[in-house]
Order: sequence, then structure tokens, then C-alpha cells
Amino acid sequence: MDRLSNLPNHILSDILSFVPFKEAAKTSTLSKHWHHQWQSTRNLDFNHLYFANRDSNGDVQLQPQIFIDFVQQFIANNKSPIIDKMSLTFSQPGDFQEMVEKCITFSVDRKVKHLKLDFSDPTWDENDLDGLAHPMFDLPQSFYNHQVLESVTLFSCKFDVFGFKNFGLLKSISLGWIELKVSTVKALLANCACLESLSVKSCWDMDSLSVCGKDLKLSSLVVEKCHFLDPSFEIEAPNLKYMKYCGTVVLFTVNGTSLEEADLDFGPEFECDESLGDSLYQSLNGICPTRALTVCTYMLQVIPMGEEPTGMEPRLNVTHLTLRTAMHNYEQGGIRFFLNSCPRLETLTIDIDRSRRICNEYRPPFEDKFEDLWRSGAIIFRCITQTLRKVEIKGFKGTPNEVYMMLYLVNHARVMEKLTVITSSEESNNRGPETFRSIAEQVYGFRKASENLGIEIV
Repeated sequence: MDRLSNLPNHILSDILSFVPFKEAAKTSTLSKHWHHQWQSTRNLDFNHLYFANRDSNGDVQLQPQIFIDFVQQFIANNKSPIIDKMSLTFSQPGDFQEMVEKCITFSVDRKVKHLKLDFSDPTWDENDLDGLAHPMFDLPQSFYNHQVLESVTLFSCKFDVFGFKNFGLLKSISLGWIELKVSTVKALLANCACLESLSVKSCWDMDSLSVCGKDLKLSSLVVEKCHFLDPSFEIEAPNLKYMKYCGTVVLFTVNGTSLEEADLDFGPEFECDESLGDSLYQSLNGICPTRALTVCTYMLQVIPMGEEPTGMEPRLNVTHLTLRTAMHNYEQGGIRFFLNSCPRLETLTIDIDRSRRICNEYRPPFEDKFEDLWRSGAIIFRCITQTLRKVEIKGFKGTPNEVYMMLYLVNHARVMEKLTVITSSEESNNRGPETFRSIAEQVYGFRKASENLGIEIV
């Protein structure tokens, strides 16, 4: 520590700026030299939960006044000319408008490039957004004086979308816990010419979603657990490469976009029928990612219920497929659907979590049992024999279906070079990691279709 203490203050400031704010504050106890050094960090994270206590019943007790006093004292004593990042997390600060305005003015004066203002309440339920009218903090005029802002996160904030014209360098916007109209999204895209990343989470009363513009620089779009009045997406963004969606089933219309990666999670959807299977098929056909695709348990169960139960036509160009699965019998139709749809597949990731929801109303489109299909090798997909080179199985617990799937891949993947099995660290049915590893090690005795196959069990 003495060697570190001898470094110049500006070097120590650089080091502390790479450490989480809460951890940087702990260095004040190291010695007198370090007592105030941590305050030179350029990465500030003011979070009211850091000042919360738990009562005898284990309930969280917030201490807003102690938090306010800390923030105001820190701001008053801070002499740094520039702060890179600043985050203010404070649930429903209606009675503390003056303190929030001081923080925002401070962020402007210190030329903060990455700003996060989160006034949401952690007790709000993101799965129940119907009829919400959560209070939103009205951002002061000083907020729009930022000249060097590159990324901003606004949760439970009311803002003037036309004020974003001042943010000429803004590349990333993340919005959450607000009422969001399609007109607001359109205005943001029009006013922020340099915008590359847009994320919306837990927003409600959205008419639909329209992300369109031939001159858009947008390369990343994330939409998570929002409430839509019209379940349809229109996307025309020539530079869009990555899209993540989590929510109920919607219909995607995608034009003029060469999407490379899509992450689709329809887990919040509670309905389960043939029409939704068709909707999923149409949406996937519209998105048509060219490199990587991640699908969820719900999709594995429902997409084979549609009119095309065996695969996409035309086939997908995906080379990396991730299956988020519970490895339940009801998902086998979806697994074969996607393996059949990806004839150029090179990397397969199987992310297992048995807590993922299984549809009670599900009716399997195929009569085959899981073990009959995978153990016997009744169907051999083109990607399995010709292109698949790398497989990673996460959360392995050694259930019969997991073993059957692993056996199938080892027996038939002729060009596979690497199989990695990551066993679960959880306890399940009186079995733990040692048991899971013991079952995984059975793979060493399987007949291998590939002479160059390397196996690693973690």
C-alpha cells in the first residue's frame, strides 16, 4: 500500500475512477493520506440504498436525510474540474427537488459525459404495468444545458424531448418507468442525430414502436417489459446490428436493416396457442438475423404449434444460436425447429434454467418423446453433421433430457471441435455440483463422431 500511496495524486485518481464508488469510499480508512483521496474519483454513484438499514423484521428502512446530507457535502467539497460518470438513484424525491437540481447543476458544471438519473421505486412491479400512473420527477431546465453528454439514463423522469436538441454528442439513451408515446420516440430519433443505442424498459401506454429513418445511426435497440396498446413494431434503421426484446408477443416489421444479432424473450406472454405460433414465425421471418440468435423457453414451446412446425423457410443464416431452455419435454419440438432452421450453425449455446415457465395449456405438435428423438438420432440435421464446431452447455444438472441431448451432439456432430459443459452450482433434489459433474463426466465414454473433439467440464 505504501508504494501505491507514493504515486502522484492524478494517478491515484485514475485508479480510483476504475473502482466502484462504494469501494473507492472504503479506501478512506487505509491511512490519513487516503482519508480524502477517494473523493477525487471521476465515477460518482449516489444511491440512497447505500444508506438503508434493516429493522428487526428484515425490512429495508431508508434514511433519506442522511443520504441528502452526504450528497450535498460531497458536492460542496468536490474540487475536481471534470467528472466522467455520475449516477443518482433516489426513489420518488418529490420533497427534495432542490437537492436533485443541485446534483444536475453539478453534473453540468463538471462536464459529465455519462449521466444516470433513477427516481423509480424498487417496489414497483415491472410485470404489472396496466393502468399505472407512477409519479415522475420533472427535470429542471438546467438538465438541458449539458454540452458534452454522451449517454443518459432516465428512469421515472418527465422531460422535454425537444430539449434533447442541445445534446449534439449524445450516443446512448436509456428510458424506464415512464409513459412513452410513439411521438416521443420519433422526436428523440429526430433530435439526436448521433444516437447509436436506444433502450426502453418498463414503459407504459406505448401506442406501438416505430424506429424508422434512412439516416439513423442507431446500431442497438433494447425493449424490455413495456406495455403496448398496439403490439406491433416497425423498424427501418439501416445501421441497426443488435436488437433485444423482452415482453409479450408482438409482430415485427423490419425493412432496410441488416440485423446481425437478435435476442428474443417472450416469457411474459401468458397465452399459448397456434395463432401465437404463427405470429412468432412471422416476426422471426421479418427480423431474420444474419449472425446470432437467442430464443427463450416460450418460443421453443410455441413456435412449432404454428402452420410451419419443422423450421423456417427460407432457412436462417445464423451461425451462433443460444437456447434459453428448461430442457423440458415440451421444448423438444422447438429445439429441433431451430436446429433445422440454422443449416450454417457453427456455435450452439444451451443455457439451462429449470425455473423457466412451462405453458400449462401446451399441446405437443409431435408425439415423439424427448429421449426417443435425441437418443436414437431419429433426425440428423445438416448443421450437426456439417458445420457445428463449438457447443457450450450452461447450468448442467444431469437430468435425463440433458444427458440425451449431450449424447446426441457427441454421437453425430462430425466436425465439432469443442464441447464445454458448465455444471450448475445449485443444489437440486438433494443433489449438488459434485453429482452434476459426475454425471457430466459420462460424456468421456460416449462414441464420438468427431476425431478432433475436445471436452471440458467446468
